[in-house]
Amino acid sequence: MNPLVSILVPVYNASSYLEKCAESLVNQTYHNLQIVMLNDGSTDDSWAMMQELATRDQRIESHTQPNHGVSFTRNRLLELAKGDFVLFVDSDDWIKSSTVETLVNEHEKTSSDMIVYQMIDTQRDIQGVFSQSEIIKLFLEHERINGSLCNKMVRRALFDGLKIDETIGYGEDALMVWQVLQRVDRVSILNEQLYFVRANSNSLSRQQFNNNKFSAYKVWETICNDVDRDWREYAPLAHARYACEMSLILRDAVKSGYKDMDHIRPLQRVLRRDGHYITSTGVSTWAMRGFAWLAGHSYWLTCRLSPLIW
Repeated sequence: MNPLVSILVPVYNASSYLEKCAESLVNQTYHNLQIVMLNDGSTDDSWAMMQELATRDQRIESHTQPNHGVSFTRNRLLELAKGDFVLFVDSDDWIKSSTVETLVNEHEKTSSDMIVYQMIDTQRDIQGVFSQSEIIKLFLEHERINGSLCNKMVRRALFDGLKIDETIGYGEDALMVWQVLQRVDRVSILNEQLYFVRANSNSLSRQQFNNNKFSAYKVWETICNDVDRDWREYAPLAHARYACEMSLILRDAVKSGYKDMDHIRPLQRVLRRDGHYITSTGVSTWAMRGFAWLAGHSYWLTCRLSPLIW
């Protein structure tokens, strides 16, 4: 078996990092690759670099478009993918030279529809092959498998008919991963770190707190509704995770001095309704449970006490 693997790379103002990223892709020990790079209206030299890279290796396909944002770009990349499997690599990151070979070998051993690999060096034994029900539970726990698209090789057909929601500015990856998990039979998780993340001050997670982060409310509201309908045995866990994710957003809002209560109040309602599940399901600490209770009842007091609390 020698499946074609499509590596999908959205590019935006990445000229300082693109060479290292591309080098890690073309130097894979597994060679049957389609490497698709899509320039999202960069204002630096990224497009010129992409064209040059495509002349060096015929497996690289370089495309360009006006700026539309990362979700639109990833959706377009999925349309361009021809492989049996796809994996996403951000243009400022890179992967180990044996990444694709390791993933294809795992698929051949297990017939898994998705293979999850690590973005950090973990000392815990988290590997295994899991059924759909087991992986749904692990996703809601959000420790052994998270919502990133960049540490998963996925059977391309599982994306058919799906699109990343372009109205969501934070957590859109997690919603797409969740939708794909509704279609899998089995998933492999590997211990090995195969993906390496560059600390980039331009990434959304490192930018000043802004309204984009509140779109995660829609992500976890959708996931909870799906669980309540289709996976009722995991409903307490889903609502606990919902409360945890909203707590993390409110913690960042507090730290940044954010004041717009029109965005804060919906999250407070989630915490008042679902905060108790954090403790009852054991998905997080008493500190988060205490924060969820306080932030759910008084954002003003939470801001005043923020130096003293979790």
